[in-house]
Amino acid sequence: MKSLATITESDVDTIKIALNDSVSDIDKELKGDIKQKKRVELLDYKDKYLKVYNKLRKNSSIYSLSETELDVTAGALNDAIQLLEEMLTSENLDNLEQEETITAINECSHLVQLLAG
Repeated sequence: MKSLATITESDVDTIKIALNDSVSDIDKELKGDIKQKKRVELLDYKDKYLKVYNKLRKNSSIYSLSETELDVTAGALNDAIQLLEEMLTSENLDNLEQEETITAINECSHLVQLLAG
């Protein structure tokens, strides 16, 4: 069984990118025509993702996060995986872009497994 100790600085950078991308996607959704309940839910996720992102910017150790924040991180990674998979199916990516996208999906999936530990 792998542990959080195997998460590298590069992995933390991947997590920060996933959090940032998830927040950007939430911002896009918030600009659309959505129901108030969905708006409140999205704003809650955005706040949680930003809190974890900012915490990791100050201290890039995965151990700086609480158990709840690790769960939030896993959620953001899952959101990022979904966004990346949508990119693969909906955009015309060249071979290199497809390869990079698949690599990013694999990195995020690996991190979700570690966090689920």
